[in-house]
Amino acid sequence: MSKPRLVVIAVDAADSGLVRKWADEGHLPTFASLLADGLVAPIATPVAVLEGGIWPTLLTSSLPATHGMFSFQGLRAGTYDVEIAMHADRLTAPPFWEHMSRAGKRVAVIDAPFGRPTDGLNGVQITNWGVHDSWSWPRSSWPSGLIHDVVDRFGEHPVPYCDAPDRSLADYEVLRAGLVEGVRRKASLLRHFLGQEDWDFFFGVFSESHCAGHQFWHLMDASHPRHAASTPPTLRSAIRDVYGAIDAALDALLSDLPPEVPVLVMLSHGMGPYYAGAHLLESVLDRLGLGGSSEAPNAPDRDSYAISGLRGAFWNLRHLLPTSVRRAMKTRLPGPLASLWDLTHPRPNLWKPGMRAFVLPSNNMTSAIRINLKGREPFGVVAPGQEYEQVCDELRDRLLELQNPATGRSAVQWVRRAGELYQGARLQDMPDLFVEWDHTVSISAMESARVGRVTGTLAADRTGDHWQQGLLLGRGPVFPRGESATIRTQDVAPILLDLLGVAIPAHYEGQSALGWRSVPPARSAPSGV
Repeated sequence: MSKPRLVVIAVDAADSGLVRKWADEGHLPTFASLLADGLVAPIATPVAVLEGGIWPTLLTSSLPATHGMFSFQGLRAGTYDVEIAMHADRLTAPPFWEHMSRAGKRVAVIDAPFGRPTDGLNGVQITNWGVHDSWSWPRSSWPSGLIHDVVDRFGEHPVPYCDAPDRSLADYEVLRAGLVEGVRRKASLLRHFLGQEDWDFFFGVFSESHCAGHQFWHLMDASHPRHAASTPPTLRSAIRDVYGAIDAALDALLSDLPPEVPVLVMLSHGMGPYYAGAHLLESVLDRLGLGGSSEAPNAPDRDSYAISGLRGAFWNLRHLLPTSVRRAMKTRLPGPLASLWDLTHPRPNLWKPGMRAFVLPSNNMTSAIRINLKGREPFGVVAPGQEYEQVCDELRDRLLELQNPATGRSAVQWVRRAGELYQGARLQDMPDLFVEWDHTVSISAMESARVGRVTGTLAADRTGDHWQQGLLLGRGPVFPRGESATIRTQDVAPILLDLLGVAIPAHYEGQSALGWRSVPPARSAPSGV
């Protein structure tokens, strides 16, 4: 039986409310034991950036305005074009386990979301064998050949991709079985590495809960608009069944460890019904006269718009021609040159002529708006200072007036500026305004005196999405028992470093505030993997 110094098992996007409910009902006995006999600390997750900002914040103890990762999609710098903004190499700060490694600690890290292997790590790391967001980095490992041994021993994860269009009930049954089997294989993988040596730090993550929450919510929730009366019992309980498989896996992992070994079980953030008004926001901006017009055929005639790749290289070849020749061509060949401009300067994804504000791709539950600001955006029209302030204030006031006619209640919980929520070097890359929708009911229409009524159906295969609030559970003599004060996502890394006696970097934005005792010192560390 191995005896590591500190073990952390994370469960990605497992909702703490559901875990507490099903533990009370007897469906999750391992969680019930942890809730009754160990540390219980709620985790306050970063506001408005679910889930884009959760794991980067957890790994680096820095907030989105510092690490710059807050949404699956984002603006490419200097453009109105959209790109994937959550690839793991965008995280410039090292994850907390690198600090442990540099301090001489032996570490094992298995499937940490949005991580990537650290060359020379004092231990082992498996990246994206079985995670929800496998697109964030190629499946890999440290040492580099270890991932091949893992696949040979444990096979492929049964659910390589979570999302799929137009699933039938039979398709959902296949997905449910695949996720439960994925938990079983992940448990075997974690137990295998946990038993290899007395790690100073062992970190493993179950991600099957993430996919289950996205895909099965309407099957569980009889009040959901997409719930079908014909849903079989196996699918009504699909989320609970996946949580139950993770509960059983936790029991097996805990059984492998002596009771004095400190173990933390972390639920990263919550999950709930996917109710939001993001699909109507662009129409609202248009009604307010802020969204611009889609009628104009071309972008402004200026070369400052950031073009790249072969298009940019081809356009820049014009500089090889003498100035006199270029001027003559503009006069005599305006048509072909206009076609060349169109070829090398594709229409910006989010740009409309005259727009004063535009909707940014964002996490589904909280919408994001960026002001088309002069000096910041390529074709900005809103002047910094008083005009900017007026546009922001007008948007806030008009959005807060929106009602959901189905309920007679506000469709919007709050509107906040990014600078009210965060500060950091990457603040200028963030939206100007965040819009938090009412998530208690579906929103298919919104209305106000100034906007009138806008309508539309949310088109999404997912029926559950990310909610606030995580949970940290602790077993072992170093942790106090019972409900503890709320910690923040950015506090997790400094707490773990503190428990191992590793210095907390000065740039960390979180703190180790709970006053737990450090884990016992390590015995002689083995060499090699």
